[in-house]
Amino acid sequence: MRVFKYLFFALLFLIIAFFVYGYFFLEDKVQVSRSITIDRPAKMVFKSANSMHTFNEWSPWAEIDPNAKYQYEGPEKGVGSKMSWEGNEEVGKGTQQIIEAVPFEKVKTELYFDGQGDDPSWATIAIKDMGDKSEVSWVFDADFNGNILGRYFGMMMDGMLGPQYEKGLQNLKKVVEAKPVYDFSGFSIEDVESQNILYVPAAGNTSEGEDLSAIIAEAYGKITLFMTTNDIEFAGMPMTITRSWDKGVWEFDAAIPVSVDAIEGETGEIQLGKTYAGKAVLYVQKGSYDQGEASYALLDAYMKEHELEHNGMPWEVYVNDPASVPEEEILTHIYQPIK
Repeated sequence: MRVFKYLFFALLFLIIAFFVYGYFFLEDKVQVSRSITIDRPAKMVFKSANSMHTFNEWSPWAEIDPNAKYQYEGPEKGVGSKMSWEGNEEVGKGTQQIIEAVPFEKVKTELYFDGQGDDPSWATIAIKDMGDKSEVSWVFDADFNGNILGRYFGMMMDGMLGPQYEKGLQNLKKVVEAKPVYDFSGFSIEDVESQNILYVPAAGNTSEGEDLSAIIAEAYGKITLFMTTNDIEFAGMPMTITRSWDKGVWEFDAAIPVSVDAIEGETGEIQLGKTYAGKAVLYVQKGSYDQGEASYALLDAYMKEHELEHNGMPWEVYVNDPASVPEEEILTHIYQPIK
């Protein structure tokens, strides 16, 4: 009996010591943090981190259980974007929702894990802008609110969660660095005023090898002849206004700005109209006209990056005469109307 008595008091002492140590020496709040440098601007990192819908593109847990089930709620990105998951024992079950998003600086999420009570945890992607690079930290914060068992669990969290955060940051680095870096220095958003123009509808088929420059020149020839005959002066540089582009067929208006409000008599193909007025993206293309395809691809990337919506077809203004300047000094202003 005495042995059992000693065992009882020893066990009681251990239990008391367990709770005393946990209460007085272990912290309620635990933080796990890992960092990495990503060779891309902060804006690109933020875009990849600011959505629960794309979280599994770099999440380390997506690889652990490929058969896990996911559901998404709220907006695709930003505050309110939410993911619920249910997987194997290692992945578990829970929800994660973005509760704070500071552009290019941080994305904070609130997490609830099934079986761990009603208290949330928080995970933050903190981004430090270093120009062409970003220092990215993934930080996990938990508050056990006096729960002694939780405090002991917190002692193991760095060892359990840290390696996963390291792997996740490596995945994020690969995802972001795989994306192209664009030079948007030639872009701006302008308020464009309407102009009166004389124009001729035209079309060319590049897939059949038609010479677009010859088609444009022929259209301008008709307009300038009409202007000379009717004593109409230029009020701006020549332009082309796209009406459609499909399978290599470019339908457009070759146009010249003028200061007249009306034209009389027989005009043939010549028409009087007005250009777009409102907001537009302007891209200043420098150099040969042959880079037009690359310029429009860059324009599409700019529109996507800045989440802009088209508001009509683009047009080009030929700012200087290619016959009077070196090829590298040829300027073309490409405008894309936006909402």
